[in-house]
Amino acid sequence: TLLFFRQRMNLPCMYEQCKHMLMVARELSRLQVSYEEYLCMKTLLLLSTIPKEGLKSQSLFEEIRMTYIKELGKAIVKREGNSSQNWQRFYQLTKLLDSMHD
Repeated sequence: TLLFFRQRMNLPCMYEQCKHMLMVARELSRLQVSYEEYLCMKTLLLLSTIPKEGLKSQSLFEEIRMTYIKELGKAIVKREGNSSQNWQRFYQLTKLLDSMHD
């Protein structure tokens, strides 16, 4: 449980951050994200924070990132089976990931 001082909660940026964290938590719950999907999403989120100019091998980094995107797809298939809903779920999860960058 996160506890914040009342004074800090009145700061606009803190309030917005808390609202955003709650929205992400609600979406993860609503989408019933599996553990495997969560791990792939978490890794992709971490990989998105690495500055491109600080990498020694951009191509290797892109290869790793693409591997986790494929793994997210596999986790969706594992959860949903070969369903026509797979692309929709992939879109929903990547849209949620994109919202975490804001």
